[in-house]
Amino acid sequence: MQRRPYTSRPVIGIGNPLRGDDGVGALLAEQVGGRSVQQLTPELAEELSQLEAVLFIDAWQVPAGAVPQLQRLSPAGIGGDSHRLEPAALLAVSQALYGRAPAAQLLLVPAHAFEHGTALSAELQAVLPAARALLQGWLERHA
Repeated sequence: MQRRPYTSRPVIGIGNPLRGDDGVGALLAEQVGGRSVQQLTPELAEELSQLEAVLFIDAWQVPAGAVPQLQRLSPAGIGGDSHRLEPAALLAVSQALYGRAPAAQLLLVPAHAFEHGTALSAELQAVLPAARALLQGWLERHA
């Protein structure tokens, strides 16, 4: 199989920008030229197979006081809902269908408000600088 060049940065933001803090993944990904999706679907597996590394960004519903964090991911967990996947399951689909999956990490950003609208909560806004710093550090290591 011939690989097509990946046209955006290897960053995928997950979330709905019309549901408050849930849109933080999309916001951060778009700010660095990455891709945003409302949910991960099996169709993304081919794109992942073309990458050496990928960073997923998602809102993380936790109590106040949590800070953004990076987690390493490995392919795992194919099964369940085939229309919406967790990042590790999408990596497993890439591995199963295309024989490879990129090195992957997940940037979890603490989120608190998921009401309809585009405004981010004050709590999320307070941790955005730390999330951006983790994102920039990842990009510097994987650019």
